[in-house]
Amino acid sequence: MKAIYLKELKLTRKMTIIWLALIVILTGFAAIEFVMLKDAMAEIAALADSFPKIVLILFGMNGARVDTALGAYQCMVYWTNLLAFFFAGFLGVYAVAREEKFGTSEFLFSKPYKRSNVIYAKIWAAVTNLAIFALTVGIMSYLCIILPLGDMSIVGTHIITTVGMFITQIVLFAIGLFISSFAKNYKTASLFTMLTIVSFYVISFVLDYIGTINFLNFLTPVRYFEVISVSKNGLSFFYILLSLIIILGSCSAASRLYTRKDLRAL
Repeated sequence: MKAIYLKELKLTRKMTIIWLALIVILTGFAAIEFVMLKDAMAEIAALADSFPKIVLILFGMNGARVDTALGAYQCMVYWTNLLAFFFAGFLGVYAVAREEKFGTSEFLFSKPYKRSNVIYAKIWAAVTNLAIFALTVGIMSYLCIILPLGDMSIVGTHIITTVGMFITQIVLFAIGLFISSFAKNYKTASLFTMLTIVSFYVISFVLDYIGTINFLNFLTPVRYFEVISVSKNGLSFFYILLSLIIILGSCSAASRLYTRKDLRAL
């Protein structure tokens, strides 16, 4: 199992580096933007107040004024989360379904390991990649977003939000893995996983726009650990528990389905 875990880390290294590079580029541009527009944030916030609510939601500006440290931070978390969540979903599909895509499933699963052990080795490798991604987001967001803002009062919120992002990533990874376990092929699994994440965002936009039915947040993992909510109440025990249920349930179901699945080169 250790050999498969290390091999999986090696095989996904290039892909992970590419996604990490995107985070570095995004946060780097954010740092430049905040430095250049720091003195004009009040005017930008006043202009944003005239925008329709749906526009603010679509750009991650709803909930706090962008001229406050929390509002500016929330706006950037929205964009970093987009990368983080789609990366997690894609990783869920890529973990095992790619073996079918590249015709290596028969070779891999003919080795003297239980299929379930192979699946869980890949899961742990993916969680390691997600942890590296979350750590990179945390460090880069601190260096390129919080420091340019010059307000250290949101450091605690930043740390907790990053932890929440990591938990959500694992949830979306598990969902992607589960979808790939019953999808016909790699392309179908990728399509359905991406559509699932998009649907989570659509639900989130609708709930945010209505604003009075937050009790339905459980329908979309992308709302489990929002910046504004975390800044006020910390990580919700209910959503941590719900996340664990989804993760364990999806990974367990995926393992059982892959154990019985007729894997073949597609």
